[in-house]
Amino acid sequence: MLPPAETSGVEIGRRALLLSIGALALTMLVPVMGLALGVVAAVVSVRAWRALSSRRMPIIMPITGFLVSVVSIVLAAAVTWFQSYFGGELTRYTECMKGAGTTTSQQVCLSELERAMERKLPFIPPNSLRLPFAP
Repeated sequence: MLPPAETSGVEIGRRALLLSIGALALTMLVPVMGLALGVVAAVVSVRAWRALSSRRMPIIMPITGFLVSVVSIVLAAAVTWFQSYFGGELTRYTECMKGAGTTTSQQVCLSELERAMERKLPFIPPNSLRLPFAP
């Protein structure tokens, strides 16, 4: 059996950075998977950071990877919370939009979504929520 190959410092840092960029990209597609990959990328970045600092090599790539993975974790957690908290409202909006054939009926669906979200968020005054774009 061969011993494990020795990896260079640049390769360790690059691997951590690429994992964190992948986590950020996956967050945009499937937030829960992006959250999981973001945690893995953060762990890999910290391990690469330690390995490179013990070798007295530049640690900019693992630090950048760690920061990008933290951004991806926060973004994925926020989107996952939003989808789970407003899941029923978003489902009703989707069903309403399936039957909306005109611009006016689409606007009615959007205003129903805004009112339903206001009911779930008690700190927002009635009729004050305006979504900047339709979901």
